[in-house]
Amino acid sequence: EEKESDLVQHSEKLAVAFALMMLPEGVPIRIIKNLRVCSDCHVAFKYISVIKNREITLRDGSRFHHFINGKCSCGDYW
Repeated sequence: EEKESDLVQHSEKLAVAFALMMLPEGVPIRIIKNLRVCSDCHVAFKYISVIKNREITLRDGSRFHHFINGKCSCGDYW
């Protein structure tokens, strides 16, 4: 339960939630962070890109991740 509550508060998830509320439909979401993205957030962004039909670009500490239609440009290797 503690791990679950910790995962909810990741800044990149909050940024995507805010972008979904504030940006018009169809506008790509871009997020930049200085740390690597965790596996839970990576999977969440793949699902969000399908469910919301949005392109999500995330720049983390090591590379760019482009989530489109449930697939990431990194091939799930990061």
